[in-house]
Amino acid sequence: MKDEITIIVHGFNKDKHDMGFMKQGLCDSGFKTVLVDLPTTFGTIEDCKNSLDAQINNLIKKYRVVNYVGHSMGGLIIRAYINDTKQNNVEKCVFIATPHRGSRLADIANRIPFYAKIFRPIESLLSGSNLFPPTLDQNIKVGLIAGNKNTGFLGKLFLTNESDGRVEVASVEFKDADEFIVLPFGHQKIHHQHKTLILVKNFLLQGTFANTN
Repeated sequence: MKDEITIIVHGFNKDKHDMGFMKQGLCDSGFKTVLVDLPTTFGTIEDCKNSLDAQINNLIKKYRVVNYVGHSMGGLIIRAYINDTKQNNVEKCVFIATPHRGSRLADIANRIPFYAKIFRPIESLLSGSNLFPPTLDQNIKVGLIAGNKNTGFLGKLFLTNESDGRVEVASVEFKDADEFIVLPFGHQKIHHQHKTLILVKNFLLQGTFANTN
């Protein structure tokens, strides 16, 4: 895999350390990976795209194949980046608990005075937001992983049981998915699970969550 690299992107209000388990697991299996740190707490999605570009623009030009793995909002940033830059060496993307259709909790938070002005990424997480990027190039293989363990007070109060406590399963599914799978984990832990790691490995290697070897 010397001509291939995987970029790993964290979600809202997190930093690169939140994706440390995923990076270590992929590295242990021989993948070359890069973790990025993005301003997903106070920056806009445009700020996040610009930060991503600054960290990987020169690097990704050196590889024949670039793959992406993103958790939550990280998946939206990846989509926006690929579409905006017209990157042409992307082969596979895996999005874990990414709210493609928005988050009902973000809608609620947006009604709190000044909340969205402070935590500006909220704008990209709203239901029906025009910021959601269009379908990725059809040549890119896309795998989506959702969770359905609704944990925490807010999730149980405002979301259906078919959610991960932050994002509903129906919001994760998107029209350009080659594969879609639901796991029994919550939003904050799904990307730290061995089962999720195995599925990500399979998809990056074979373009399917199933182990075909």
